[in-house]
Amino acid sequence: MPSQATNYFYTLAAMGVVALIITNVFELQVNQIEASAERLELLEILEAIAAESTELITLTESTGSSTKIAVHMPQRIGDKQYWVRLRTSHEGSWVEGGFGEPWTGIPDLRVYLPWNTTSTGTYKGGYGNLSLNCTVDAGEPYLILNRWEEA
Repeated sequence: MPSQATNYFYTLAAMGVVALIITNVFELQVNQIEASAERLELLEILEAIAAESTELITLTESTGSSTKIAVHMPQRIGDKQYWVRLRTSHEGSWVEGGFGEPWTGIPDLRVYLPWNTTSTGTYKGGYGNLSLNCTVDAGEPYLILNRWEEA
Protein backbone atom coordinates (compact mmCIF):
# COMPACT_ATOMS: atom_id res chain seq x y z
CA MET A 1 0.00 0.00 0.00
CA PRO A 2 2.83 2.51 0.40
CA SER A 3 3.10 2.76 -3.40
CA GLN A 4 -0.47 4.13 -3.64
CA ALA A 5 0.31 6.93 -1.20
CA THR A 6 3.37 8.01 -3.15
CA ASN A 7 1.35 7.94 -6.39
CA TYR A 8 -1.18 10.30 -4.80
CA PHE A 9 1.63 12.53 -3.63
CA TYR A 10 3.25 12.66 -7.09
CA THR A 11 -0.14 13.32 -8.70
CA LEU A 12 -0.79 16.16 -6.26
CA ALA A 13 2.69 17.60 -6.87
CA ALA A 14 2.21 17.42 -10.66
CA MET A 15 -1.17 19.20 -10.40
CA GLY A 16 0.50 21.90 -8.31
CA VAL A 17 3.20 22.42 -10.93
CA VAL A 18 0.60 22.60 -13.74
CA ALA A 19 -1.44 25.10 -11.72
CA LEU A 20 1.68 27.22 -11.15
CA ILE A 21 2.51 27.17 -14.87
CA ILE A 22 -1.03 28.18 -15.83
CA THR A 23 -1.00 31.00 -13.25
CA ASN A 24 2.31 32.35 -14.59
CA VAL A 25 1.07 32.24 -18.19
CA PHE A 26 -2.03 34.25 -17.23
CA GLU A 27 0.12 36.74 -15.32
CA LEU A 28 2.37 37.23 -18.34
CA GLN A 29 -0.67 37.82 -20.57
CA VAL A 30 -2.08 40.40 -18.16
CA ASN A 31 1.27 42.22 -18.04
CA GLN A 32 1.45 42.30 -21.85
CA ILE A 33 -2.08 43.70 -22.07
CA GLU A 34 -1.26 46.38 -19.47
CA ALA A 35 1.95 47.37 -21.28
CA SER A 36 0.08 47.62 -24.56
CA ALA A 37 -2.63 49.78 -23.00
CA GLU A 38 -0.06 52.07 -21.34
CA ARG A 39 1.81 52.48 -24.63
CA LEU A 40 -1.45 53.31 -26.41
CA GLU A 41 -2.34 55.92 -23.76
CA LEU A 42 1.11 57.51 -24.14
CA LEU A 43 0.60 57.66 -27.92
CA GLU A 44 -2.78 59.36 -27.41
CA ILE A 45 -1.14 61.94 -25.13
CA LEU A 46 1.58 62.64 -27.71
CA GLU A 47 -1.00 63.00 -30.48
CA ALA A 48 -3.04 65.40 -28.32
CA ILE A 49 0.06 67.52 -27.65
CA ALA A 50 0.94 67.50 -31.36
CA ALA A 51 -2.62 68.57 -32.24
CA GLU A 52 -2.59 71.38 -29.66
CA SER A 53 0.87 72.45 -30.88
CA THR A 54 -0.27 72.55 -34.51
CA GLU A 55 -3.31 74.63 -33.55
CA LEU A 56 -1.12 76.95 -31.47
CA ILE A 57 1.40 77.37 -34.32
CA THR A 58 -1.39 78.20 -36.77
CA LEU A 59 -2.92 80.74 -34.37
CA THR A 60 0.46 82.35 -33.66
CA GLU A 61 1.37 82.62 -37.35
CA SER A 62 -2.00 84.08 -38.30
CA THR A 63 -2.11 86.66 -35.51
CA GLY A 64 1.61 87.42 -35.29
CA SER A 65 1.53 87.39 -31.50
CA SER A 66 2.85 84.91 -28.98
CA THR A 67 0.39 82.50 -27.42
CA LYS A 68 0.48 80.26 -24.39
CA ILE A 69 -1.92 77.49 -23.37
CA ALA A 70 -2.16 75.02 -20.52
CA VAL A 71 -3.01 71.38 -21.16
CA HIS A 72 -4.20 69.12 -18.36
CA MET A 73 -2.10 65.96 -18.20
CA PRO A 74 -2.58 62.74 -16.20
CA GLN A 75 -0.40 62.17 -13.13
CA ARG A 76 0.74 58.73 -14.29
CA ILE A 77 -0.01 56.25 -17.01
CA GLY A 78 -1.05 53.08 -15.22
CA ASP A 79 1.45 52.96 -12.39
CA LYS A 80 4.35 54.30 -14.46
CA GLN A 81 6.05 57.69 -14.53
CA TYR A 82 6.11 59.14 -18.06
CA TRP A 83 7.74 62.08 -19.81
CA VAL A 84 7.14 64.14 -22.94
CA ARG A 85 9.74 66.13 -24.85
CA LEU A 86 9.79 68.44 -27.89
CA ARG A 87 12.78 67.98 -30.19
CA THR A 88 14.09 69.58 -33.39
CA SER A 89 16.72 68.29 -35.79
CA HIS A 90 17.45 68.27 -39.52
CA GLU A 91 14.55 65.76 -39.85
CA GLY A 92 12.03 68.27 -38.48
CA SER A 93 10.28 68.76 -35.16
CA TRP A 94 8.43 66.17 -33.16
CA VAL A 95 6.92 65.27 -29.81
CA GLU A 96 8.45 62.21 -28.21
CA GLY A 97 7.72 60.41 -24.99
CA GLY A 98 8.53 57.40 -22.89
CA PHE A 99 8.45 55.88 -19.45
CA GLY A 100 11.00 56.49 -16.69
CA GLU A 101 13.28 59.49 -16.35
CA PRO A 102 13.23 61.98 -19.25
CA TRP A 103 16.95 62.66 -19.22
CA THR A 104 17.98 59.04 -19.38
CA GLY A 105 14.95 57.45 -21.00
CA ILE A 106 14.93 56.40 -24.61
CA PRO A 107 11.82 57.67 -26.40
CA ASP A 108 9.25 54.97 -27.06
CA LEU A 109 7.07 56.94 -29.44
CA ARG A 110 7.33 59.96 -31.73
CA VAL A 111 4.69 62.21 -33.38
CA TYR A 112 5.85 64.82 -35.90
CA LEU A 113 4.95 68.52 -35.87
CA PRO A 114 4.53 70.89 -38.85
CA TRP A 115 7.63 71.54 -40.93
CA ASN A 116 9.81 74.65 -40.28
CA THR A 117 9.03 74.66 -36.57
CA THR A 118 11.68 74.92 -33.88
CA SER A 119 10.65 73.23 -30.67
CA THR A 120 12.21 72.49 -27.31
CA GLY A 121 11.25 71.56 -23.76
CA THR A 122 10.58 68.63 -21.46
CA TYR A 123 7.62 67.78 -19.25
CA LYS A 124 7.66 65.07 -16.60
CA GLY A 125 4.27 63.55 -15.81
CA GLY A 126 2.82 64.16 -12.38
CA TYR A 127 3.97 67.75 -12.00
CA GLY A 128 0.90 69.80 -12.80
CA ASN A 129 -0.36 71.03 -16.14
CA LEU A 130 1.69 71.16 -19.30
CA SER A 131 2.41 74.56 -20.85
CA LEU A 132 2.84 75.22 -24.58
CA ASN A 133 4.22 78.62 -25.53
CA CYS A 134 4.56 79.64 -29.18
CA THR A 135 6.22 82.73 -30.65
CA VAL A 136 7.28 83.69 -34.15
CA ASP A 137 10.93 84.61 -34.60
CA ALA A 138 12.09 85.71 -38.08
CA GLY A 139 9.01 84.15 -39.63
CA GLU A 140 9.61 80.76 -38.04
CA PRO A 141 7.43 79.43 -35.19
CA TYR A 142 9.26 78.64 -31.97
CA LEU A 143 7.43 76.23 -29.63
CA ILE A 144 8.38 75.72 -25.96
CA LEU A 145 7.01 72.95 -23.76
CA ASN A 146 7.22 73.29 -19.99
CA ARG A 147 5.34 72.87 -16.75
CA TRP A 148 2.57 75.44 -16.27
CA GLU A 149 3.57 78.13 -13.81
CA GLU A 150 0.86 80.25 -12.22
CA ALA A 151 1.58 83.97 -12.55
